[in-house]
Amino acid sequence: MIRVFNKHYRKAIDLIESSSTSEKMEIAERVIEWFRDLPEEYIISLAMFFNEVIDDLGDESLEKINLRIKGKKKEEEEEEEEEDSEEDDSEEEDYDNEDKEDY
Repeated sequence: MIRVFNKHYRKAIDLIESSSTSEKMEIAERVIEWFRDLPEEYIISLAMFFNEVIDDLGDESLEKINLRIKGKKKEEEEEEEEEDSEEDDSEEEDYDNEDKEDY
């Protein structure tokens, strides 16, 4: 399966390198539209497949997609924590600026 992926990957690189900027944009739009038309289970299966490909290739520059589903309460709590930490960061910056002004 990885060999097949690599074969198509090389073809994609060749296609991109030989295309003009407008052709690249057109290809990207077609691919995005194609993804929109796929059933959800296909998209999820593709994401899982790409996670495996990333593992097999050992490419640490790529981030795998996290497909774990969190409960709504956990998501809300995490969002609140993020907002709180952002507020704390901005308050710390304010204090730092005040300290600089005192000197």
